[in-house]
Parts: sequence; structure tokens; C-alpha cells
Amino acid sequence: MWMKKNWFKLLVWIVTTSFFYAFAAILISMFRFGPTEQETMSFMMGMMKAMETSLMGLSMQVKEDANVQWLVYESVQFALPLLAISIAGGVYVRCRRKV
Repeated sequence: MWMKKNWFKLLVWIVTTSFFYAFAAILISMFRFGPTEQETMSFMMGMMKAMETSLMGLSMQVKEDANVQWLVYESVQFALPLLAISIAGGVYVRCRRKV
């Protein structure tokens, strides 16, 4: 009989488990109230504090600081020729080895 097969037992187990989780999610969403104003404000304050120390916050600080902008500009002017020289050197070494 097909109801005693392993694949059918597995299918029944998956279906009943998924219905249980769907029912639990519906119950939680129906009876859980939204966050309070204090919880929302606390969350937003934490996000703002995290943004200050993230890369986006750092880039915003770089955008406002003239000295750091000058330093970034000078370092880029120095790094691009070094990058070109290293690429040319790598191509030269690769061509000389004939590997």
C-alpha cells in the first residue's frame, strides 16, 4: 500500500511541519503588537551611532574635511603611477620568462 511507503511518510511529515510553522507565524503576527515609540527611537539612535563608525559615516566625514580630501587626492596621485609601473613590470617579467 502506498501510504506505508517512506516517501509518503516523509511528505506527510514535511506538510504537517510546514502547516505548524505557518500557523505559528500567523498567531505571532496576529497577537504581537508593534514596537513602542521608545523602542523605535532607541533603534534609530543605535542605527545612527552605528552609521557614524561605518564606512558610510567615515566617507561623510572625509567629504567635509578639507585636509583629508587633500590627503586622499595626493595619495591617489602617488598611487596611480606606482600601479602603472607595477603592471608594466609584471608584464615584462612574464614576457621574459616565456612561461
